[in-house]
Amino acid sequence: MRIVLGLLCVLLALAALALAALSLGALASLNAGSASPLLSAVSAAETVLSGRVHLMLEAFWRALVWAGLCCACVWFAAYLKPR
Repeated sequence: MRIVLGLLCVLLALAALALAALSLGALASLNAGSASPLLSAVSAAETVLSGRVHLMLEAFWRALVWAGLCCACVWFAAYLKPR
């Protein structure tokens, strides 16, 4: 049981990292002119992904959704962490 909880904790932590990057990409798309090339690439990937999951919100609200999901993943990972 501890192995399963440990693996789930790692998967949730990785999901939180991915969601944090998506949130940063959504925020970068608000002012695309001043973003670095790497941040522009993350922003483009976030735009494509949000279109595929039919998340038709403005960039600011998409960033809040991604950040909220990131916080939920971090909370679940900390809650499930084997002691």
